[in-house]
Amino acid sequence: MKPRGIAMQRREMLLGALALGLGAGARAQAAKPLVGVLVATGLAPLDGLRRGLQAQGLVEDRDYAIAFRSADGNPRDLPRLARHLAELEPKVLFCAGPGAVYGAVHATSRVPIVALDLETDPLRSALVRSVQKPRTNVTGIFLDQGRITARWFELLRQALPQARQLNLFWEASAGPWQLGAAKNAARRFGFDTDTLVVRDERDFDAELAESLQRKPDAMMLLSSPLVRARSAQLAEFCTAHRLPAIAPFLEFPRAGGLMSYGPDVQDYYLRAATYVDKILKGARPGDLALSLPDNFRLVVNERAAEAIGVTLPPALIGAAQEVIR
Repeated sequence: MKPRGIAMQRREMLLGALALGLGAGARAQAAKPLVGVLVATGLAPLDGLRRGLQAQGLVEDRDYAIAFRSADGNPRDLPRLARHLAELEPKVLFCAGPGAVYGAVHATSRVPIVALDLETDPLRSALVRSVQKPRTNVTGIFLDQGRITARWFELLRQALPQARQLNLFWEASAGPWQLGAAKNAARRFGFDTDTLVVRDERDFDAELAESLQRKPDAMMLLSSPLVRARSAQLAEFCTAHRLPAIAPFLEFPRAGGLMSYGPDVQDYYLRAATYVDKILKGARPGDLALSLPDNFRLVVNERAAEAIGVTLPPALIGAAQEVIR
């Protein structure tokens, strides 16, 4: 297993110690409610949730405490970390990414779960029973996979009218829903697809090298927290090998990739905090309607297009909310 960074280990130990303290005497004294946070990698969800709760008027260490766990790039650790958090009996558990959500759902049916899951179909996966009234211990933010993946292919077809062979870069803990929607859309838009599968950070280099053997015309990065965290590496790879690619996250074109279409995840952290706030104040997750936002941004990088030999049509550039020149 890849060793975790010293800073991350210390951060997890510190927050874990706080949570364990609450689990004994402090909770018995009706102390601050505990908010569990489970992520596949990085600190952005934790920081975003904190900002969102602050915007709701809540002050950490006065109104709530946090127990944070990160798989640090190895999604296979998420079920174990979810069980640890569930044992602390938090008032609510915030999960960023499908691997974290699935881990939490299998760890507890009692603790309310607020999901920020941009890859799962919440109904077909049976995470909830309906959008308006989930009637499970899960609520939060999800995306319409069919709609957003179709738009990715539409944009690729505009940029690359002659392209046929496409690699789908998929992280396995993201689940099957987004991948299935992408394959369905690919057929409608006339693409043949190969799927590159990564299960943790150690697979990235090998799968990227394998992608070149298949001689793709383009690549599509399917959404996952792990893939998003590697935006700079993926953009560098695409530039080095003159490979046009589209991603769901704006970090990719800002790091030198060709284009992205998707949400500004920072806004979604703030939105997720409103769910956490309501549950801390007594709401039941099964009564809180899911949020299915569609405020997506198109970002294109003209410098990247020139570097890889792609001429972007004026209509595509004109439709972008952000153009990097």
